[in-house]
Amino acid sequence: MPRSKPFSIPDLRKDNPSFNPFDVLQRDVEEPESQPVRSPAPHKTPLHFVWYGTGKPNDANTKTPKALAANFASATVYFWCMPQMAPEFEKALGKRVKVHGLDEVLEAPAVRKELGAMMMDRLDQLLDFYLANKGYAPAKDILTFLTLALNGGYFFDANCVIEVPKQFEKALARPPAVPTFLKLGDMLSFNDRHPSFMKSDLALQMGMEEEDTDTVTPFNGTDMWAMYAPPRHRMMWTIARHYISRAEAFGFCGATARTGSMREEIRDYFINGLGQQKRTLAGALGIQSIFAGMAEHKVRHAQYKPEDVNWEVASVKNGAIESTGVALSPASANADYWVKDLGLTKGHGDSWTK
Repeated sequence: MPRSKPFSIPDLRKDNPSFNPFDVLQRDVEEPESQPVRSPAPHKTPLHFVWYGTGKPNDANTKTPKALAANFASATVYFWCMPQMAPEFEKALGKRVKVHGLDEVLEAPAVRKELGAMMMDRLDQLLDFYLANKGYAPAKDILTFLTLALNGGYFFDANCVIEVPKQFEKALARPPAVPTFLKLGDMLSFNDRHPSFMKSDLALQMGMEEEDTDTVTPFNGTDMWAMYAPPRHRMMWTIARHYISRAEAFGFCGATARTGSMREEIRDYFINGLGQQKRTLAGALGIQSIFAGMAEHKVRHAQYKPEDVNWEVASVKNGAIESTGVALSPASANADYWVKDLGLTKGHGDSWTK
């Protein structure tokens, strides 16, 4: 039987050089409707204000958050307060400021994971202690550390004023790569030993060298009314853990202090002291915790130099920067400090008993 002729496709290109055999796949197929081109949403930097206490909304705690929300489109302003105060602050601050209860921070899974059950219990006791003894400002400090550790962004006290908007816009557009704090002119030698080993109440309070064998680390002095942190940065969790551990050594939470012990002495000093004495003691606790976080980060990352990445602060007198005599805006008449990198001043204010 003769072999059949092999199957073949006629070469249609002889008559039509532009013939494409795959055109059949596109015939009678409707083109999809074009979709609108969506540009990505602009990046917004979080700005946080933390208000712990039952003080009512007033210009002292609402004016700056409202001004920042109205004038800086590249920022999202958050106001954190006690849950029962949130409705009043929402009404006072308006829709541009996002008001949240601090319980959202304390109940966040990341916070509970990083601190652990025992430290969370200590934190609850610490906040109860502060609330019972009008320690609103020091309570705000630990809650600020946790808010920045969780969410990242800038934190300012409510009595800060933006003096140079263009400078502040630059700060929003190019935030620091690591947690950043204020860099004051004085230099301190910080004892980074765990506070449970301290025997002197003054060394415990101020983080001073106690024995010849102690290793101390020199740091610029700092303060806590302006900070920045990337979200979930290890240093901020470290600072928060140090704060709670040192508060326990101060006798503010945890085991009951023995009669006549150093812990009882410092605890009573806070309960019965004058407002300014309480502020000094609580401020030392917060600053020590920042120093402890910076010291641990220096060990882990040799390239980290807080003296280079923290913001330099100059003092203001009669509305002028003391070091240069440059006059600031009328708002600076009530200012104490000037931060050039941020273009802001900090005014007078007292949130201790409000």
